[in-house]
Amino acid sequence: MARRLPPLVSLRVFESVARHLSFTKAADDLHVTQAAVSHQIKNLEEWLSIPLFLRLNRTIKLTKEGEAYATALTGAFEAIADATDAILKDTGQQAINIATFDSIAANWLAPRIKKFQSRHPEMAIKILTHSAYSDFADGDIDVEIRYGAGDWPNLYVVKIADEDIFPVCSPKLLGRRKRPLNVADLDEYSLIHDELVMEWSDWIEAAGGTSAKADKGMRYNHSHIVIRAAAAGEGMALGRSLLVADDIAAGRLVAPFEHKMPSKYSYYLVRPREHAEKAWAKSFEEWLLLEAAETMAQFN
Repeated sequence: MARRLPPLVSLRVFESVARHLSFTKAADDLHVTQAAVSHQIKNLEEWLSIPLFLRLNRTIKLTKEGEAYATALTGAFEAIADATDAILKDTGQQAINIATFDSIAANWLAPRIKKFQSRHPEMAIKILTHSAYSDFADGDIDVEIRYGAGDWPNLYVVKIADEDIFPVCSPKLLGRRKRPLNVADLDEYSLIHDELVMEWSDWIEAAGGTSAKADKGMRYNHSHIVIRAAAAGEGMALGRSLLVADDIAAGRLVAPFEHKMPSKYSYYLVRPREHAEKAWAKSFEEWLLLEAAETMAQFN
């Protein structure tokens, strides 16, 4: 007779919340909303008819029952992961989970990863997007492509590429206007703001100009949406070279100004040190560096 068990998804969510002691971090870990996490925990507690967490002022704490349950579930999920790895090893497949931000995945990695897969058909590749850096603690992520300052101690870190930030727009927005434009010409266009990149006022000042519209215009908190809005002709946006390279090459975007401002951040490949010398990790690193170099070469 089959034993009665709670829904697997609720167990997976509970294990993540218990590990992080945070609904928010669990939501990032599982790539779902915080509301979805709360809903699954509520369902599980109702199913078990006991509280699994103590809700404190701004934190949560496992109850005695919750702590015991979390320990058992962590062991169970690790056993499942080990069994899965064994099966993949027997079939000659190497599973690789690659984490990165949505904008990097959508605008640069996804259009290229098929080339790596074709070179390494023995690898089962999965791309996971998120809004925060991985901590690699649960073993779900093998490598990560990060955008930042590169100061991540206790991890293996390799710089992939530096980049510049510069205005981009749809060629239709310019019409037959002669390029390059002057900074003063910005006042004739709507500006699109990316809250994750520098402010327009910073670029304008670095370019030696001024603009009455530096703080006006639509604002987005997602670089991918900003790029799509610019390509749709909604206005001028500050583009990051790696993320706009394909759109420029395809003619969906143009860079109408000469001035390019170096970003204070770069792209990095990050992974746990214990993965540093593994063959698959070296293969992916080598391929990634070559792809990034090829992309950036179009701006030289």
